[in-house]
Amino acid sequence: MNTVWRDIAERVRGFPWKSQNVTGVDVGSRLLKAVTLQPAHPSPLLKNFVLESLPFTPNLNSRTDPETDRHLVQFLRNQLSPLPRAVGITVSSPHVLLKRLVLPYMSEKDLREHLALELDRYIPLDVQGAVWDVYRHQASDALDNEKVETVLVVAKKEFIEARMRQFEGQGMHVRFVDVDAFSLVNMVAYNYDHEGTWIIIHLGPTGILSVIMEEGHLVYMHQASYEIEWYGDLLDGVLAALASAGDGFKLGASETLLLEQFFNETIKQVTETIKHASEGTDTVMVRGVFLSGGYSMLEGLQSRLADSLNVSVTLVNPFEKIKVPQKMQQDSRFQKALPLFGIAVGAALRGAISHD
Repeated sequence: MNTVWRDIAERVRGFPWKSQNVTGVDVGSRLLKAVTLQPAHPSPLLKNFVLESLPFTPNLNSRTDPETDRHLVQFLRNQLSPLPRAVGITVSSPHVLLKRLVLPYMSEKDLREHLALELDRYIPLDVQGAVWDVYRHQASDALDNEKVETVLVVAKKEFIEARMRQFEGQGMHVRFVDVDAFSLVNMVAYNYDHEGTWIIIHLGPTGILSVIMEEGHLVYMHQASYEIEWYGDLLDGVLAALASAGDGFKLGASETLLLEQFFNETIKQVTETIKHASEGTDTVMVRGVFLSGGYSMLEGLQSRLADSLNVSVTLVNPFEKIKVPQKMQQDSRFQKALPLFGIAVGAALRGAISHD
């Protein structure tokens, strides 16, 4: 097992800060996001950030593209000053598989030994070419003193190692590899109330990522592509118009009608996630929904979700409990883009926390 991949599910809450700055890197389908956090008391300081449209389009469906990876890391290196010595990188579908398993109750050691021997039963990959880790929600012990729920995290070794080599080749040490869903949980648990059951909805060009967080831990994740392929072009156009025209921009009748379809699909996905959270139990009180990602900023989405679901809906501020220098606070571009930084902040938080 790749030791950088091991302990992928370690959480940030309750640990002291290390002295070294750490940069969390989130490579999206269209945007590059990176956040550097500096240890400080009582909360970390945002030292640097990168938000740039990619000068190329990553081939997200390929196993790995060394040439694209090389240009990507060179681009990041040129944007960050000073050069970060420690980075945490995130991966998402199609490069990573998260699978929920219900297994007989066993110790952590026995669980890992079982999966090491029987991994081919659970994943559609060549086990010799895979890196994996398993995460068990420590707060919820055996379901009925016989079964436990676990999350198996698997990725192709070739892709992970190739991406790491690209960063190392540019003088940046990859301290860990994380998964988008876990990074989002880190970000929300650190900045907001982690007690109870919450739902995180991450909306971006590749689809909807739904995450259930219970007591600050990931217990469920589902990635779904949009039902209609042209959502991306429509939503990118609306967001670009809003950014350029400001408060004076008004949607046309056709755009309003098309956005209604997107709102309904998002509501459907959140409803199904809440339904999943309630399966096998009498009642599950979902305390609220957090919205993250570029498409979460569409005007009207937050209120529509709150009215339809009858729960609180919060547009995340990943820096809610992180100190942001005044110069950055006055940067309108930075302020408008806050929900875009959720994954990068979650990764940086994990990397800047000691697990000793």
